[in-house]
Amino acid sequence: MDFSKYELSDELRATLETDYSADVNGLKAKNTELIEREKQAKESADKVTLDMTTAEENAKVTLAEKDNNVEQYKKAVAERDEKIKSIQFEFQETENKRLLEGAVNDFSSGLADDPAGKMYMQSLFNNSVEVKDGVVVSRDVTKSMEDLKQSLVTDKANAKYIRADVGSGTGSAGSNGGDGSANTFKGKKMQDMTMTEKVAYLESKDT
Repeated sequence: MDFSKYELSDELRATLETDYSADVNGLKAKNTELIEREKQAKESADKVTLDMTTAEENAKVTLAEKDNNVEQYKKAVAERDEKIKSIQFEFQETENKRLLEGAVNDFSSGLADDPAGKMYMQSLFNNSVEVKDGVVVSRDVTKSMEDLKQSLVTDKANAKYIRADVGSGTGSAGSNGGDGSANTFKGKKMQDMTMTEKVAYLESKDT
């Protein structure tokens, strides 16, 4: 969330950003756990599919061998190898797509809440990376992934698409809270509010 548009003291803004980041990181950790479970389930399903296909194709090879049919045997072996190769390629393509989507989603956490701008930045990022040996890397071999992300978020041409707290955002001085007293909401001080209350407090100031 971009707190720079609210009139807050630097200290208060820092507190909000820290709390918000903690909540976001908690959600990311949970999401990572769910993604890992889904990945493991898919890997198990893929293994079953590959094992069944291999068994079926091996049966055809064995039958041709028993029939002492050289041409049929050669054909069965070629078909088996091609089918297994095709399945493995499909699995790898799906995994690469999952890895790229995960990298794009992670990069998107630093983007401003602007659908069109977000799509543009995601496209820039997506076109700048690739999957190698199961890892998302920069297409520019002179840049690490962190270097690539920094070059995108610090580029002045992209500034309007980046969250202020991620780029070079600045803020203003503080103001009164939702109940008219300084930095309070429903009688609570900022440090005692839940994140929901903090957001409600800030939104009440923005109306």
